[in-house]
Amino acid sequence: MGIERLTTLAFSMYSNKGAYALLLGAGISRSAKIPSGWEVEKSLIEELAATKGVSDIDDWHQWYKAETGTSANYSELLGNLVSTPTERVSLMRKFFEPSSEEEKELGLKMPTKAHIAIAKLVKAGYIRVIITTNFDRLLEKALESEGVIPQVIWHEDEIPKAIPLMHWQSVTILKINGDYIDCRFRNTTEELDSYPDEWKTYLHQVFENYGLISCGWSADWDKGLIDIINSSKQSRYNSFFTTVGNVGDKLRKLSNSRHGEIMPITGADDLFHNLYEQISALEKCNANRNMGHDIMIARVKKYLSSPQYDIEYADLIEALCEEAYNAIISKAKYDFILDKESFNEYLSLHKNSVKILMDLAIIVVRWGKYKHIQALGEVLVKLCMLPSRHGHAIYEKTQYVHALAALFLLNTIGVACVKYERFKELDSILKIRVPSGNFLWDYPSSLLDLVGRFHWSKDELNDLIGLNHYFPESPLVYDVLKPHFNKCFISEDLFENTFYIWERLKSLVYGFYEKEPDGSFWGPCGNFIRKEARYRQNILAQSLFVAFFDNADIQKQDWPPIKQGMFGGKYENYTKIKNDANEFYNSCMRGRY
Repeated sequence: MGIERLTTLAFSMYSNKGAYALLLGAGISRSAKIPSGWEVEKSLIEELAATKGVSDIDDWHQWYKAETGTSANYSELLGNLVSTPTERVSLMRKFFEPSSEEEKELGLKMPTKAHIAIAKLVKAGYIRVIITTNFDRLLEKALESEGVIPQVIWHEDEIPKAIPLMHWQSVTILKINGDYIDCRFRNTTEELDSYPDEWKTYLHQVFENYGLISCGWSADWDKGLIDIINSSKQSRYNSFFTTVGNVGDKLRKLSNSRHGEIMPITGADDLFHNLYEQISALEKCNANRNMGHDIMIARVKKYLSSPQYDIEYADLIEALCEEAYNAIISKAKYDFILDKESFNEYLSLHKNSVKILMDLAIIVVRWGKYKHIQALGEVLVKLCMLPSRHGHAIYEKTQYVHALAALFLLNTIGVACVKYERFKELDSILKIRVPSGNFLWDYPSSLLDLVGRFHWSKDELNDLIGLNHYFPESPLVYDVLKPHFNKCFISEDLFENTFYIWERLKSLVYGFYEKEPDGSFWGPCGNFIRKEARYRQNILAQSLFVAFFDNADIQKQDWPPIKQGMFGGKYENYTKIKNDANEFYNSCMRGRY
């Protein structure tokens, strides 16, 4: 196995906890001597043939077709052999459960090293969705041994009863071809060529929202599943397709269509064992750092509790600001053309530089007073500054990376202010002016103009992040912020709604303060435009996003953002800017499509 690719995968899973789904095929259970669906059918045909006095046939499936006129399928085979559901389960059990103590001792039909490692990754929160074409229950057994209770969906009839993925706190197993105990299997070519609409809709949701890691799955037999994957929109996360030996044409084509990576492995056991070990090592590596982080959080909470600690609070924020600024300035050389690799290096630098400040900002917005939050504004100004370096050339579009740290911190403050209804403080932050000597202009500028938006075009930013989104700035910021807010929201759905409330509010405020010369509206666009349309279509969901903005027209002057001074504290100002913005957003969407 290529160590670099395994390490890349480990870092991706560690940095994006719960963002990857597994797609597991028969190969995952091969070392447990679990037969494939084809092999189970062959054994059942042999047993049926034995009752007719037939043996020693070269091709049992062909014999069955010649005898019956149809291809073999589980329902017919089981119906010919036994008559009751209990008898069917008993007949199938021998293929999927150990039939003796000796088999148990040898580890046959028992969870493998891979299943056990997967269960540990699930328990640690790194995997929340598993798609499998297998009928066996080895995953369920491995999870049970770790004390994990999964949600299992084995037939399309179960989908409406299932708890939505974003609300289920444990793992969901999607047994798309059935479970041996249920006996409604999917294994014939016709069955695998097309799945029911219920499965298609559900799987589209998974493939569009999660990265994908396949193992033990060749893509040779599952045309219907491949069609679903190919017809799904590209996820913001990568896809890793593992393979033992030569790569099949179908798997390679699928990987190319998903802009994924082919990952050679020696086997499922080694893959998941080593993956778990590497992620565990990353956790241990960060343990001391996290301890320091927790102490820092405790200090800030103490300093916010009483005016007697105002000096200590100011000193701490200034020290952390200086530390972040120095880290960024040490690499602030923009005399080259930016590409994907160098962008990722700067992205990592800026995220790490303000990581602790982002966490502290959430605490300060929640518990601090106006003066405490204002100190964060001074940090934002500092991060926007770029010392003049005479004789150094600067590529205009390369220097835009200098905004990343301040941009992430501003968005953190924004989401936190929306969450905790600190709109007065938010408005004061958004009105900040940054002096000359900033990274963009040789004259003073507004904070909103500098870091309230990205300065690259849509295509330029998509090239830098290696994806293709209508609004690439949104998923980039969303993914950076999400880990910092994990403890603030009880579900990702609530974080998502709050993020897009902030994104839309920021755009409206931008248009309010940064008026175009001709008086028309312009504000940064984002995924909030597309999300709002979806939220409003789903009336039953009672979206927080929809309720927030609808309340403006109900509460008017008492709407919290207006009551606390945003939009000049006047409902009519908000109404005008909202109407102008809606026209702009509609034209923006037409242009994007």
